[in-house]
Amino acid sequence: MYSSAQKTKELRFTATSLYKDPVSDIIRNDAAHAQAWRRRYQAAIIELDPEKLLKRIAEARTTILDQIEDSFSKPSDPEQVALCNALEMLTTLRTIAEREISEQRTGT
Repeated sequence: MYSSAQKTKELRFTATSLYKDPVSDIIRNDAAHAQAWRRRYQAAIIELDPEKLLKRIAEARTTILDQIEDSFSKPSDPEQVALCNALEMLTTLRTIAEREISEQRTGT
């Protein structure tokens, strides 16, 4: 189990080191609303428990999709890129978490 958690941490480190964090590059006037998706996204990125990670991913994806829908009325290219990048990272994390949960259940 330890080696599986270590592999997940290494994968996450590799993924995040290759990933340009959109959060630090974008500042919007409606910060309170925009920060909700960032907070949930960051919570998913740092979650190590695969069971909790799936829940955090679902919450972050919902918030990101809501933000995308809201941003159609006031489009911002950098914000759209950040949201799409965040969704891609969450998809990768979900795949890793699901694989780890499967490995834990089968004992491999």
